[in-house]
Amino acid sequence: MTMSSSAADLIQKTIVDEAKADAKRMIAEAEVSARQLTEEATENAKTNLVGWADRRRQMAQASGDRIIGKARNDAHMKILDAKARIINDAFEQARKRFEKERGTAQYKTFLKYLIISAGIQIGGGDIIVNARKEDQVIISKITGLATAISKAAGESAKVSLGKKPMDMIGGVFIQNKAGNITVDYRVETLLAQVEQQQRSEIAKTLFPKEDKTQSDKE
Repeated sequence: MTMSSSAADLIQKTIVDEAKADAKRMIAEAEVSARQLTEEATENAKTNLVGWADRRRQMAQASGDRIIGKARNDAHMKILDAKARIINDAFEQARKRFEKERGTAQYKTFLKYLIISAGIQIGGGDIIVNARKEDQVIISKITGLATAISKAAGESAKVSLGKKPMDMIGGVFIQNKAGNITVDYRVETLLAQVEQQQRSEIAKTLFPKEDKTQSDKE
């Protein structure tokens, strides 16, 4: 089953928060490098024109245009690469942030939200929560899970921990007793789904000026 938009929003917010601090600096550096690349190519093109006879000037101009065109394309790629690197780094930082905050009160609240959300999607009944060994201890101390799921799903719910801990970064993997309905809320799965589905939205959030400029051009 796919994750809810709310779970995606939580992950996306984490990624954006981690990336905003570095985005402005890295893009500025890429733009400076790109501008220097274009300026150097333009000067080289002008140099090629100097001293050429009129009969060959057109050929020199065409050569210069190619040099400048390539430089502009290379400059554009530098900026795109910088943006991609920022987003990739943000996903990595988000993963590290989850690892760092495991065991905190905030993480406990996050687990509670995921379990209730998944339990509602399953529709109540016997719900088995699979998690890391360390997180099983945290989850065992969370109260009100079955009550919250039962109330929202309209079906009596019972929540229990899986017998075997799972190897994961964090989060939970929920299933009904029969095992034929599952909700994968492992952190690594949530990150992968957000990267696949909302990477462009994250880019728009991090680089709104560029998107607005592009829209104005269109």
